[in-house]
Amino acid sequence: MEQDIERETYRAEKAKLMGEKKSLEEQIIKLEQKQNDWVEPMENWINYAQTLEKIASDSNLFEKKVVSKEVFGSNLFLSGREARVCAPGGLDSPPQNQWAALRAAHEMVSEKPKSMVLVQLYDQIRTYFERN
Repeated sequence: MEQDIERETYRAEKAKLMGEKKSLEEQIIKLEQKQNDWVEPMENWINYAQTLEKIASDSNLFEKKVVSKEVFGSNLFLSGREARVCAPGGLDSPPQNQWAALRAAHEMVSEKPKSMVLVQLYDQIRTYFERN
């Protein structure tokens, strides 16, 4: 360094930079570990969602009640003598939960190509599980 900076200043700055480097490396490791944390919950949800048809056609009312509360929540609205859920207006709005995204996708199937609906549903559900 040809004595351009003092040895103590150099050491202090080097220690500071090494500390920042270590901190950034730790952040990178955490982000790499966290990037796929959403996959398992989403897989479990998909497997669970696939059982809903069997539960709906079954005669076990308690099981239907448990599933209904999980899917629709406890905030249902009575409209025209039917209980309705306040679901998002479509796949372009962020889902309240994974079930709301599924309901919105189901409504959009007749309006958009199935592949487009599936891609948007996948993106919304992945985003939901990444945040939770």
